[in-house]
Amino acid sequence: MKSFRQFNTDLERQNAISKLPLVLEHETYKQIPGTKASYRQDAANTNTMTDKHAHVYAKKNGGGQELYSVNFNGKGHDGYSGTPISSSHADYFRSLGYNIPATNVLESLDSSEALAGIHTLMFLEDLVG
Repeated sequence: MKSFRQFNTDLERQNAISKLPLVLEHETYKQIPGTKASYRQDAANTNTMTDKHAHVYAKKNGGGQELYSVNFNGKGHDGYSGTPISSSHADYFRSLGYNIPATNVLESLDSSEALAGIHTLMFLEDLVG
């Protein structure tokens, strides 16, 4: 049987461990300078086949609505392709090495890529009728 001192020490340890995610959460979310928005950066994961990416939230510490998520290559993540982002956000993520398109639209097609044969453009009007 545990003594009261052992029980109390275990209780204090459990209490400290239960607060640990809250302490680390502050470290997890970083603020985008000059804005109220925050982001969490996730590493690439070969198991889930995801690239390095960031989730951006309306408020500090991951609070508020998720505004968008972006892959390191500048493409939208989790369904956010085609999402326009603010210049301040785009410039900040570029400073971190993210390849945000000049249009500030996630996963936008650069016409020079189409001209270089990297992508093929198909217009549905051409296929119908």
